[in-house]
Amino acid sequence: MNTAELKLDLINHITSITDKARLKEILQQLKFQADESIYITSEEEKKAISEARYQIDNGDVLSNNSVQEEIKEWLKK
Repeated sequence: MNTAELKLDLINHITSITDKARLKEILQQLKFQADESIYITSEEEKKAISEARYQIDNGDVLSNNSVQEEIKEWLKK
C-alpha cells in the first residue's frame, strides 16, 4: 500500500467514526505526533521517575500477566 492509498484508507476510517470522544482522541494523537517541540520534564515528573527507578532497582515490580489479571478483577466489579 503506497502513501496515497494509506491516506485514503485512513480518511475512510475516520469519516466512518461517529463517536466524538474517539475523534478527539485521534486528533490529539495526530497533533502530538506532529509536535516537534522539546518536552521539558517538571520537577514532579522527575521525582516520579526517580521513585519508579528506585522501585525497579529493588524488585518492587509486577509482571505484565499479574497486572492484566488485576485489571480483569477490577473490571468485574
